[in-house]
Amino acid sequence: MNRDGQGADAAEQGGGPYHPRTEHHQRRGRGRLRLRDASAMAIGGMIGGGIFSVLGVTIQLAGHLAFACFLLAGAVALVTAHSYAGLARRSGRSGGPYAYLCEAGHPHFAAITSWYLVFGYVLALAVYAFTFGHYVAQVFGTGDVVARIASVVVLGAFLMINVRGIGASRLTEDSVVLAKLVILAGIAGIGLFAWTPHRLSPLADTGYLGVFVGAASIFIAYEGFELLSYDYDAMEQPARTLPRALYLSVLVVIAVYVAVTLSSQMLVPDSLIVSQREVAFATVGQEALGTFGRWLATGAAVLATSSAINATLFSTARLVRDLSDARELPPFLGRTPAGVPANAMWMLALLGAVFAMLPGINELLAFASATFLGVFGLINYLHARTTDHARERVLGHLGATACAIAIIVLTTQLAVHEPTTLALIAGCVLGVGALRLVFARNRPSAPQ
Repeated sequence: MNRDGQGADAAEQGGGPYHPRTEHHQRRGRGRLRLRDASAMAIGGMIGGGIFSVLGVTIQLAGHLAFACFLLAGAVALVTAHSYAGLARRSGRSGGPYAYLCEAGHPHFAAITSWYLVFGYVLALAVYAFTFGHYVAQVFGTGDVVARIASVVVLGAFLMINVRGIGASRLTEDSVVLAKLVILAGIAGIGLFAWTPHRLSPLADTGYLGVFVGAASIFIAYEGFELLSYDYDAMEQPARTLPRALYLSVLVVIAVYVAVTLSSQMLVPDSLIVSQREVAFATVGQEALGTFGRWLATGAAVLATSSAINATLFSTARLVRDLSDARELPPFLGRTPAGVPANAMWMLALLGAVFAMLPGINELLAFASATFLGVFGLINYLHARTTDHARERVLGHLGATACAIAIIVLTTQLAVHEPTTLALIAGCVLGVGALRLVFARNRPSAPQ
């Protein structure tokens, strides 16, 4: 899906940001996006690296209340989806944080936000690659070294595929999403059929604080719905289709995450899920359907993370290209030999591989979740500031406040238990800001 950016030059001159390129719509070659298509894209984006990456971490942090983490994070995602829908409706065309901030008269703030958004997608790539590598490694019964190698290999493979301009799959988004949902629903159904209340007793076995920490830590599982804002121009009746697709996709994903979490805890002890947290869903599949279930769950995880890597690399490279065209990123990143933003793809894949080398999934999830909570908090605040309706302002401020509280909770948790991770996050945040400042000061003047 197309994660396009939009130019700052026109905005700074008072003319508003220019329209993004719409090659994704042309690439699909299937006419305009219907509700089903748009919903499938958003669901696929979220589930692509969601439950397969975060299940074990959520149970580690919240115990028997793990399902509540997904409800709480999902509520924040739902409010944010509403803010995206409102901003897109007022804009009336494809856009994203950069476009919305430019239209609100904040082009410089839009630029730095876009740098952090690109950084967030790099971290998402790392999460997907990390998860892919560990699921592959468990198939062969090997350790972290093979997992790290597999993480790099899958990024390299999709880099080569995209640089050559070859589609990674001939399957439609609808078919891929349906396959993942069927596997998840099948295994979840087996677990829920074996429902035993005492498996969740006592309910708050790790305390209620773990719910808030867990919701903040695994928020990356809901990243993906926002990408529909970049496809506004490609939708049938976009003012009607976009909000419905956003709400439907988030609600479906909440239901899937809650069902899978509860069923997993019916089938497998929490301690085992936590000890196997990098490949927790494979362990659940094993318990549900034996060896076949383990292979089925592993296949779903590999398929989901692979498609997520491909979509993220393809789309974010075009966001980088458009920001480069707008002189908001170095010009060499916008070069498109044979129509492909190859330099942008190389940068994204290399950075994704670097962050995939972090020691554990917990650190990656916290890192990525904090980044998207910051961007989504800004979107909620912008919606509150630009709407004319009192109820919309309340919802926007509520979403912004929830994102801010989640960041505070996550920061406090890291400061107490993982200060090294917090230092790394702080260093990267400052580093991105410093790079943006240096770039802005040395950026050549716009051609007249």
